[in-house]
This record gives sequence, C-alpha cells and structure tokens, in this order.
Amino acid sequence: MDNDLTCTRKRHMGSYESCQGKVFKKTRANVLFTDLPEDMLSMVLSKLPLKDAVRSGILSSKWKDRWMLCPKLRFDVLTVSKNVFYEQQYTQKFIKTVNAVMQQHQGMVVEELMIKFEFDCRIQDHINSWVAFAVSSRTKSLALDIAPTDYFGHTDQYRFPLELLDNGSIFQLRHLKLSFASFELPPQFSGFPNLRTLDLYLLRVSRKDLQDMLSNCINLEWFSMFKCHLNDELTVACPLSKLLYFRVVHCRITKIVLNAAKLKTFIFYGRLYPIDLGDAPNLKQAFLDFYTPVTFEHALTILPKVLPSVQDLTLCASFELKMPLLMETSYKFSYLKCLDLWLILDDKEVDNILSLASLLRAAPFVETLGMNFRVFGVPHHVSELIKSITRCPHNHLKNLHITGFSGTTTQLEFLVHVVESAHALEILTINGPDIARRDDKWLIRFRSLVRELERKYLHEIISPNVKLSIFSRNYKMLEGQKHMSFLEEIDAAIIYYATHQ
Repeated sequence: MDNDLTCTRKRHMGSYESCQGKVFKKTRANVLFTDLPEDMLSMVLSKLPLKDAVRSGILSSKWKDRWMLCPKLRFDVLTVSKNVFYEQQYTQKFIKTVNAVMQQHQGMVVEELMIKFEFDCRIQDHINSWVAFAVSSRTKSLALDIAPTDYFGHTDQYRFPLELLDNGSIFQLRHLKLSFASFELPPQFSGFPNLRTLDLYLLRVSRKDLQDMLSNCINLEWFSMFKCHLNDELTVACPLSKLLYFRVVHCRITKIVLNAAKLKTFIFYGRLYPIDLGDAPNLKQAFLDFYTPVTFEHALTILPKVLPSVQDLTLCASFELKMPLLMETSYKFSYLKCLDLWLILDDKEVDNILSLASLLRAAPFVETLGMNFRVFGVPHHVSELIKSITRCPHNHLKNLHITGFSGTTTQLEFLVHVVESAHALEILTINGPDIARRDDKWLIRFRSLVRELERKYLHEIISPNVKLSIFSRNYKMLEGQKHMSFLEEIDAAIIYYATHQ
C-alpha cells in the first residue's frame, strides 16, 4: 500500500489514485479518430494543407475519402508534386489537380476556395469553370490570386466572370480577393450585400464600375486596393457604414471621397491628392506615406480636417518647410496621442527644423513623439547661438524618441525646445545617424560633439526623473541607469564599439 501511495505522488507514474485508503487505476477513454463527429472531422481537415488532408486517408480505411468533407480548398504551388521541373508541365499538373479535386467535390459545400498561382495564359482558360464551381458550391470566401511575379508589361489580365454569379452566390459571398484581373459590371448588378472583405490587387476597372460595386457593398468591413489604376477619382455615393479598415497602396487615383463613420484604420501609400473620409470619429490609426513633396502648411491645415479624430498617426514624406518659424493654425489633432514623423529634408530645409514645433502645437495631447530624420548637415558648434521660439507647454508628452540625430544646429534647437516645454517627460531616446560606414575617428568626433551638447544644453533642463537613452545602430543601447552618468554612458558606448569591430 505504501508503495502504491508513493506512486500517486509521482507525475510520471500517476496512473493510480487513492481515495479513503483504496487504490483506483485510471484508464484513458478509448476514443479513435473515426469516432469523432463529422463536424469535428471537417474542422480538423480544414486546418491541413490539401495534400496532407488527402494523405490522412492512410490512417484508416474509413478515412479514405474523408478529405472530401473538407469545407476549405486551398490550391497553391505546394499542391503540385516537387518532382515536376519544367514550367509547362508544372502548370499543366496544377490545372489537372485543381480540376480533379473540384470534380470530386461536385455537389458539396465548399466554404473557402483559394487559388494562388503565378499567372499563365493556360490558367486563364479554366478560370470560368473554377468560378462556376464556387457558385455551385455556395462558396463564402473566394480568392483568385494569380498575379505574375514580374507584372510590368503585362496587359492580359484575366476577366473575372461576374455574370456567372447568381443571386444565391452573390448573397452568400463574404470574402473576395482578386489579383491581376479586370471586370465589368453586368446590367442590373445588385452588388455584394453581405461581403465583409474585399482585396483588389493589380485590378483593371473603370471608375464607374468600381464605384457602383462599392456602393452596393453595404456590409463591407475591410477594403484594400494595391496598384489599381483608375486614373480618375473614386467617389462612393452610399455610406460604407461598417467599414473598419481601408488601405490604398500605389494606386493612380486623383481623388478619394467616401463616408466611413466606423473607420478605425487608414493606410495610404502614394502621391498626394485630395482625400475625404467623411466623419470618422472612431479612427484610431493612420499611416500616410507620400512620395511626392508635402508642404508643412498642408500638414498643419489639411490633415487635421481629413483625420480629425486620429489617435495614432505615422507620417512619412519629403517636407517643404518654407514657412515662418512658428505657424499658428485653428485646426487641431484633438485626439492624437501618438505621432511618428519620418522626415526627408533636402539641404534647403535643414535650417528650418525648429518650425516642426508648430506641429506639436496642433497636437496638444500627444503623449508619444517619434522624430525620424534623414538630414545631412554640419554639426553644431557650441560657440554658436541657437534660436528659440515662444514656449508652448506640452503637458502630456511623456516619450520623445529622435532617430538620425547628427547634432546639427536646427536639430539641437528642436530638441531643446521640446525638452524645455515637456514638463511631464519620462523617456528621452536619442539615436545617432547611421554610422555603418563611418570610421573610428568619426565616432570619436561624434562622441565629443554629444559630450559638448549635453554639457551646455541638456544637462540643466533634463529632469533627473527622465530615463535617458542614447544609442547608435552600431553599438548597444545605453539605458540611463542611476549609477552611470550621461557622459559615462557615452564612454561605455565607445568602448563597446571599439571592442566589437
């Protein structure tokens, strides 16, 4: 009995339990895969790649055709055997496999159909039959991702056969992804009333057809356009009242107008043109990357009107700062908490960095500020005076992170102004410029520069409660520890750098 009781205390021999002096042996329930209910089998198989789902038939003779219960069919390059080397054979094998599987699933419900394969003109001949299969299978999620790797020069997008969709499939569809496609709306098209996500990549479509389709997607929640060139404006007449996510990437469009009252995320890459998202009081995150120059006046006057409720804003642009040092504006980012600026400034704009303080005045409740400079200029000499402007308390700013700090006069002016005005500052992080190609002499000069700037400008204005970190891409980050002074941290960084070359 003692031995049995002792065994119960050991985890690896825990097959016995004691209860009031009696010992009972624990046994596992004898449950086989074949005993699982049909819905659970379908769920398990839906998590597997198609090849593995087919191979599961070797587990049991009863499982031979179980893979056909899988409600999700995903075809990609892994669908074809790896021993096919020639491109022509590879494509033919892929088409044959897709057609064979669809034939076996005739009459069954297929909730998801995904075809991901590099565009080939031979695939184009089969797309209509694949779409017809999705219609007959009452598919909810359809993805035709067949863009070529090198799409430049290709003008032979496949035509998506919208006319094959009947009323049942139109109402059934929840998710649609089309790449390297074109379409024309058939007469009396009623839209996709239950569509939740729409992902368009390299789509060729007219302005009117896209606008009409979107106007009839009243339940759309997620919408992305990537390199869809309308060469015209996009105006959606009907409110997209459930849209939460909107992304526009490298699209040749002249203007965007839509009403998305529940929009939470807006992502934009492209040329600067008018954008009107309507009243979006729930907008939390916006990422804007303009690859045409942006005037600072535009950033201060137009963006607050486009994104009045944004809470987290990332702005990447080549800025033109030809303006007074301090510009007042009646437009505010009244809800902005996190601002991340990626600035590309040419030689003409380097002397105007202090004017960026105007943007802080337009965002009075910012708590986290990131300034990412790509500036090339002469480091500041401590014998020279620095400019200052009227202070405006930034009582909510707690975290300031500057990257690309090379110690130019205007960078220093901006840093001093913000630190003096941010009485609630808790974290100050300064990242030096990219010194990957700099030699040790340059690093020593940078060390001396930082030492001088700290002594003359920062030492007296930084609160002892501020956590100060200074680092460069080539040496370990330095935490502002209590037992290390700022200058000792710089010395430690130089030693670390020198010993790791």
